[in-house]
Amino acid sequence: MLLIFTDTLVMRTRPSMAECQFPGRGPIFQISPARMRRMMSEDGWKELWDGVISRSPYRAFKVQRSRLVHHWDEVSRDYDTGSMSLIDDRIWELLESMSAVPPGGRALDVGCGTGALTARLASSCSGVLGLDFSPGMLSVARERCSPLGKVELLCSGWEEYSAGRDFDLVFSSFCPAVDDLSSVLKMDSLSKDRCCIVSLGGSSGDRLAFDIWEELGHPGLTMDGFDPEFPRRLLEEMGGEPQLRSFGVREETVIRRQDMVRHLVRYFSLFHPVDGRVMEAIERKVGQRSRGGLLTLVEDRTVSVLVWKSLGARSAPW
Repeated sequence: MLLIFTDTLVMRTRPSMAECQFPGRGPIFQISPARMRRMMSEDGWKELWDGVISRSPYRAFKVQRSRLVHHWDEVSRDYDTGSMSLIDDRIWELLESMSAVPPGGRALDVGCGTGALTARLASSCSGVLGLDFSPGMLSVARERCSPLGKVELLCSGWEEYSAGRDFDLVFSSFCPAVDDLSSVLKMDSLSKDRCCIVSLGGSSGDRLAFDIWEELGHPGLTMDGFDPEFPRRLLEEMGGEPQLRSFGVREETVIRRQDMVRHLVRYFSLFHPVDGRVMEAIERKVGQRSRGGLLTLVEDRTVSVLVWKSLGARSAPW
């Protein structure tokens, strides 16, 4: 495996309106000037975000809660890798440089997973509540965080979680449930100081899974709805002053053909049963990419860190 980091970007370049597109309606530059002006408003960016996120596999298919839990329980067994640890190191460097973590404050980690960043939050905070609906993920997190003595872990989905404005930091890292304006505003409502979302924004990962989706009759699926440009623009429209910084990661991995097939079967089973047709498409696409029983995955990703002062607490100084 080869992992290469590129330089940190102080601020991501805003996409031009001509680069944005409504699913099924063509590029925005084909819309009337009056419509273009409205797109610069809060409602317009929300509509655009809703349209893009609707093309996420998580939204395009009615994913059963039991399938989600089973999937992430399975993933928890091999989620933590050497590359993920290095990426977490870079994320933490950005969080520190952006003063994202209030010293001595209380933090909520939404979708805490295996607790790698939960543990780092605990090193600066007086207490951390880690939230995840996967018992498998929480089992790994519990083993990692229990020696720290100030991490509480709760098995719950983000949608049903509710509390008062009790946290100095509401944090989320690579959490699929944080994918629209309502989830961002929910984070904001729980924070009395600041919020932070870490996401794979502006990423161009390996296309293999999406090529299979297309072969199965589902073209146009995308993960672009997790681009932090959407919440950043909406927070600005609401009077906030969000900070956004990013770094690039290129990861090259050589994987055995049968392991890639197994990985894709696990992925597609999250959305629907893997029948003979799906299995045939997986086998064919993996076979086309394999040489000598091995397949090389090349993924160029952009890891983005979005930090903002809670809209309900902006009168207080940072």
